[in-house]
Amino acid sequence: MRPSAITTPSAPAHPTRQVIIETARTLLRRFGEEKLTVVDIARALGMSHANVYRFFKTKAEILDAIIEQWLEKVEAFVDGIARRPGSAAQRLEAVVLELHRKRRQKLLEDAEVYATFQRLFELRPDAAARHRQKLLNVFHRLLAEGLASGEFTAVDCREAATVLKDATTAFLHPLMISATGVEETESRARNVVRYIVAGFSSPPPRANRRDSVRHLAGRRTASRPA
Repeated sequence: MRPSAITTPSAPAHPTRQVIIETARTLLRRFGEEKLTVVDIARALGMSHANVYRFFKTKAEILDAIIEQWLEKVEAFVDGIARRPGSAAQRLEAVVLELHRKRRQKLLEDAEVYATFQRLFELRPDAAARHRQKLLNVFHRLLAEGLASGEFTAVDCREAATVLKDATTAFLHPLMISATGVEETESRARNVVRYIVAGFSSPPPRANRRDSVRHLAGRRTASRPA
């Protein structure tokens, strides 16, 4: 099945369209994305498949809509964490840990559905790229806030956001999460974030380095015998 491009509808969704999406999401558990058909969806809804085609041209469009809504929920979840009160460092850590926890919990509670969504996601690289970019934007925004408040020292926020995203991929990518199995990974994720964010933080107040060098040089000169 060739994936179609995902587009966000410009107008509010028709109620029937949403019912079709929800029914298809439920049936994915039973049939999987390969065996699921539009006829299956129509039969479950008690309508003709022609009526389903009024809202979606193909099965691929239905699957795209499922992925789109799933991503919107994840992105709203992450954005909600980023908007909380607290330091930028605390919120960066919370974004990574809570998203990791949410995905890992879904894997442990319903591995079959998790695997199905993972396959759908992999078939749509455009959606995956957009999702990664949105997460990168959240990291960038929090780093910029930390820089503006003086919490972080002079850093390139865009570059730093990319470093943080790359370093936490093992804890946020669905495939990497499933590969860890039952390993305890949250503490590892926390350590990674804290070590990286520590590099962004402003150093504690101290004497100017040049003044310290001059002071030390003066002491050495004074200690020399006349």
